[in-house]
Amino acid sequence: MSPLHRLATTFAALVAAATVAIGLAPAASAAPTAPTALVASASQPCSSVRQIGDRKVVSDLGMSAFTVRQYIGWCSDSRGSAWMNFASVYVWDQYHVRGFAYRSYAGVAVRGEPETRGFTASANRQQLSYSTPVRTTALCTQGWGKLYRAGSESAQGLSSLAC
Repeated sequence: MSPLHRLATTFAALVAAATVAIGLAPAASAAPTAPTALVASASQPCSSVRQIGDRKVVSDLGMSAFTVRQYIGWCSDSRGSAWMNFASVYVWDQYHVRGFAYRSYAGVAVRGEPETRGFTASANRQQLSYSTPVRTTALCTQGWGKLYRAGSESAQGLSSLAC
């Protein structure tokens, strides 16, 4: 494939994605499960970070779509600094290059609780995002991630339980 053809194909995909994103923005931001979600960070929110538990690779559209991981790190919040848990969602290149609008959601699931903590929503087509760090290191937790494609849920997954 020539560089000019690659450039034209990439430009066409970007224009199509922007058109779809503009049309889907209200639906994607109105996700019923997360009316108060924070915008996800694209960089690790803590220092001295290490992964806990096993990652989960989640499929959508017949392919590996994204990976969910959970971490522990030295983080800061309104109460000061402490060891905290947070999750990440990484959307695989093979899924991302399809060009459609999607948003990823990340959070920390605590065993026995119905809602995730540290819930965040990514920007449209953001490939890597992190949840907000939460003070759950004394609890059994899992990294949680979900994709919304075309304004509706398409896939979700949990990393392994870490106690």
